[in-house]
Amino acid sequence: MALYGYTIGEDSNQSTSGNQLNVYRFLIPSAPTSSSIAPTLVGTVNITNTAAPRIDLEGLATNPTTGRVSAVNEARVTGSTTPIDPTVLVVNNVDEPFAPATASPTPTPSNLRRFGFESGADFGGNTLYNISGNPATTNGVPVGSSLYRITTATPGAISLVAAAPTAAQIQGTQPTNAGKFADGLAIDNLNPGSRALASDFKTSDGNGNNLYEVDLLTGQLSAPIALRTPSGQPLNLDGDSGLAFTNSGSQRLLALLETGAVYEITGYQDELAASGLGLGSATGSNGAGFATATLLGNVNLPSAVSGAIDYEGFTIVNE
Repeated sequence: MALYGYTIGEDSNQSTSGNQLNVYRFLIPSAPTSSSIAPTLVGTVNITNTAAPRIDLEGLATNPTTGRVSAVNEARVTGSTTPIDPTVLVVNNVDEPFAPATASPTPTPSNLRRFGFESGADFGGNTLYNISGNPATTNGVPVGSSLYRITTATPGAISLVAAAPTAAQIQGTQPTNAGKFADGLAIDNLNPGSRALASDFKTSDGNGNNLYEVDLLTGQLSAPIALRTPSGQPLNLDGDSGLAFTNSGSQRLLALLETGAVYEITGYQDELAASGLGLGSATGSNGAGFATATLLGNVNLPSAVSGAIDYEGFTIVNE
């Protein structure tokens, strides 16, 4: 058995013939390597433009029960100030063996629209969660994130995770976590109910690179946990990302940036176990919680470094 990462490429040519999204699989290195990590093309998801104005499958998640991977699209087109996609697209089985099946969950309530321009996803048991966020006010809406729950029935239902959501939050014009942007989501299924984390590798959102603890019952994000390099310097990256826990063996937390860079994140365990301290508490010399991000290597994904194709979704399968 070995750990494999999966990611999906967003076709930069959104033509009238639809979107062709290639799914790639690559071996997760056990330690940092200077050698390029070679990906393998698993298959191509083809979605026509009739499904939605634009389909970007940015959230990837592995079901711990079935071992199969599902993908969730982003909420809206960058630059649009109003939600444009009432269809929440969930594409199942994009891993090996490649056999995609598409389901569109029913919004609950019926006027639900997701907030944000970026998307992350993961399973908590058999429930699929989607975090959707906006990293820049230049998109016309506030910086922030909201969490959504998707049932796995066919077609299932999607709902906003919030104690008392406002009309604006339900309609996708305001986030439930104002000022806290995240586009990667990872849920620890080895220790059910113990933790879920979200990632932010953006500096353009104004608060640097962070993790957040996610409350799956209320949808709230913790105070930011600053990401640092192994030498203790602030991590200073500015890219979209995916986040994933390993669901077997020794627990690992990994992130994939859209350029193909793979990072392992450590140090969050100490804060979770610290007596009397919540995640993101004032434990570091800079007055904020922190964790360490170590570059494991770079996946040689087609057109990733140039930015012509973005690879924002990330999940891990033990095969």
